[in-house]
Order: sequence, then C-alpha cells, then structure tokens
Amino acid sequence: MQKISALVRLFLPHRNAVLFILLFLSALTLGPRMLNIDGDLPRHLLMGKFVLDTGAPPTEEIFSYVYENRPYVAQEWLAGVIFYAANILLGLNGVVLLAGILIASAFTVLYAEAFPRNKELTFTFLLMVLGALVTSIHWVTRPHLFTMLFLAIWLILTDRLYRGIRVRLWIFPTLMLFWANIHGEFIAGFLVLIAYIAGWFWTYLFAHSTTALETGKNLGLVALISFAVCNISPAGFRTWTIVFGYITNRYLLSRIAETRPPDFTRTEYWPLLILLGVSLYLLITKRDRFSPPQFFLMAGFGIMSLLSARNAHLVGIVLPYVLSSAITGISGFAPLRNIERAIRQIESQISGSVLPVLLTILISTGVLLGPAAGFNRFEPTVFPVDAVGWLEKHPQSGRMFNAFDWGGYILLHLWPEQKTFIESHTDVTGEATRKYETIITLQDGWQDIFDQYHITWAVIPPAWPLSRELIAHGWEIIHEDQTALILIKNN
Repeated sequence: MQKISALVRLFLPHRNAVLFILLFLSALTLGPRMLNIDGDLPRHLLMGKFVLDTGAPPTEEIFSYVYENRPYVAQEWLAGVIFYAANILLGLNGVVLLAGILIASAFTVLYAEAFPRNKELTFTFLLMVLGALVTSIHWVTRPHLFTMLFLAIWLILTDRLYRGIRVRLWIFPTLMLFWANIHGEFIAGFLVLIAYIAGWFWTYLFAHSTTALETGKNLGLVALISFAVCNISPAGFRTWTIVFGYITNRYLLSRIAETRPPDFTRTEYWPLLILLGVSLYLLITKRDRFSPPQFFLMAGFGIMSLLSARNAHLVGIVLPYVLSSAITGISGFAPLRNIERAIRQIESQISGSVLPVLLTILISTGVLLGPAAGFNRFEPTVFPVDAVGWLEKHPQSGRMFNAFDWGGYILLHLWPEQKTFIESHTDVTGEATRKYETIITLQDGWQDIFDQYHITWAVIPPAWPLSRELIAHGWEIIHEDQTALILIKNN
C-alpha cells in the first residue's frame, strides 16, 4: 500500500474522529431546535449568572413568588454555571457548541472502548450511530447532555472494574461529585453499579470459582464512597428525597409529555424500537456472550425506556455499549471485511485524531460567529422576545402571571425586579402546577388564585381562552404581538 505523506497523516481523521465529527456537526445543524424546544435553558443561564455573581447557589426560592422564601435546592447549579460561561464567551453559539461536544464525546468514548474488544469496525460504528439516533429526541440544551457523557465514562470504568482491569477508584467519587451537582440523573450511575454488583453476586453464587472476591469488594467500595460524595451538594441528603419525590409524583409526571411511554407510531421513536429489537435478537442468538451484569443492564434500562420516553438518552448510551460485546465475528461478508482491512491499513499510518477534531470545532465556531451569525437564537415565535423587549423599556409593577414555558426567559431578562408565577424548575411538589392548570383552563376558583397572589398583569399567548376571559373582565391590552399578549388589570 502506498505510504501516506506526513502532512496528510496529520489531517486525515481516525475512525474515532470520524464519529466525533459526524455527531458534532449533526448536533450543530440542530442548534436552533436545541435552544427552542423548551423553556429550560434561560432558567439555567440565570442560575449560572446568580452563582457567579454571588458565589453560591440560592438556599431560598427567589424566582417564583408562589414559593417565595421557602427552602430551595439548586440541584443543577453547576450546569447553569457552565452554560452561562459558554454564553459569556460565545453567546448562544457557545452553548450549542458545548452541547455538540458533549453529545459527540459520549459516543466517541464508547466507540473507542468497544471497538478494540470486538474488532468489528463497521457494526460497532453503526451501533453507536443508532444509539445517537435514539438519544437525538433529547438533544436539547439541558443538563442531561452532561449525564450522557458521564454515564458513558461511568459505564466503561465500572465494566473495567468488573472485568478485573485496574481502575483508579478515586475517579468514581470525583466524577460523582460533579455529576450530582450538574444533573439529578446521577442516579443512573448507581443503577449501573447495582447491575454490576447484582451480576457479581449471581456469578459468585452459581460460578464461585470464576468470581474474584476482590472485584465484589471494589464494586461495593465504589458504591459506598460515591453515595457519600453525591451528598456533597447544596441539597445534601435531601437530594434523594427530591429525586424520588419527583419520580413518584404521578400528578407532575402525568403533565409532562416526555415522561410518558414512547409512542412507537411516531418516527422519532423508531430508532429506539430498532435498538430494542436488535437487543432482543442478540439476547436470543448470542446470549452466551453476555455477562450477568450485562443482562441486568439490558433488562433494567430497556424496561425504563418503555416506561418513560424521558429515559431514551440513557438507554441510547447503555445498550450500544453492552451489545458491542456480542457482535464479535458477526461480519462474515468478504467485501466488507476487505474494506475494513483497507481502513485499518490507512489508520496505521495516521498520526492521530486530535487535529482533525480541533479543526472541525474551530471552523464550526468561525462559521457560527461569522456567516451564520444569528443562526442560534431564542426564536420570537417560541419565546416572548418582543414582549419582554417592550417590558424592558416599559417596566410594570405588581405581580405577573405568565405562561409556563416562558418563565425562564422572562426571568433571564426581568429578574430580580420581576418574579414569575411559574417556570420549568419552580415546582417539585405539584402545588404551583395545579394552580397554574386551574387558571389556564378557567376552572372554578381561578379568579380566587389571582386575588390570592394579587396578580395585576399577565404575559400569555393571544390565543389562550384566558386572554379572552381577562379582556372580558376589563383587563387592558398594553402590548400585543404574534406570540405574546401583555394585559394589565384595569382598576
């Protein structure tokens, strides 16, 4: 084979870099969607600003007057700081670039670990792409993107520990310390540990001679230390109360579309259906290649994905990695083998993957800041951009009622002068959501809630029945655009 020149070797991407670049660029093209699919990001940006300005997360509710002065736990405060830092550096383009790096890195580290074990270049690559497609329904600028990367690293390290490969145990609590302060789904790390500990016990009971006692001790030690460390956060031990209180609150979960079971009649859930189908096929045909912990992982995370579509980003990380151990020797098609052999020969002359990845990130940054400036923004058709701009010039006094998804955006621009009735992180008990639902559906007592909180103005969509009802009760329109209506109570 002809030798590749030294200059070309520097820029030719390794297969790991190809996967990273593919997913990174895919995420960037979805930047506007990631920013505007829900109202969480503005609230995270405000939290990051607050922490950097004051040096600590708030301990009392300071954003919603419904829960004013009640104890508050800023569970995802560190994610807010990181998002806000990216926003300071490069604006919303920085947030999207960060999201792309997190998504691409998660699957790249999985691929880099899986391929050397099974030597199946094509099928391992396709498994990772399928996993990425499964998670793509949750490619949103929220803290769960950090969870995807942390879960990938945690899964790899736990698997190495189980297989007897030396792992520095201090890495686990260090990772958990960050994870627990970034996102509430740090609990996924403990689910992985539970699966491996259960698998170790199973093997110890039924195949004692093949089980190392030291492995069980290390897994138990990691679980204990990580549990202690995850409580080093503003919430302390209340973290677990908050997490389990939320996931067991049937009222709140019933009001959130993504917590419902996936609807496989919708095309966005077809990758998940395919992944579950591939898992079932390999379990039946290659079951001897799975270890007991892998059985528990597949069963546990598979069931979680069927119970709630919100878990798609977790199963999209776990299952491709687990399945990769069962596909050794699965590719017997001669032309495919020849292509893979040629790729390996080329890669044997490649110097590395760092430069192609860095160049991709730098060029993408330049494009977003230059020719594509304004591509990533909060869309005026999604958020009350014009209405908030008007309010910044014409501040209103008194308490405001607002649409749920707009709370974070309003706070980002008008807080601390204005607090909201509700926003995406206010309610963990259901109290505010029930009152909000009563108001927007005009149920009996909605006016009493307005009177209870002395609400004198509102920022809501023009098409809402509440808008027409307030106007019928004498409220005056002081601003109107295609997205939002600002109404004030006429005394």
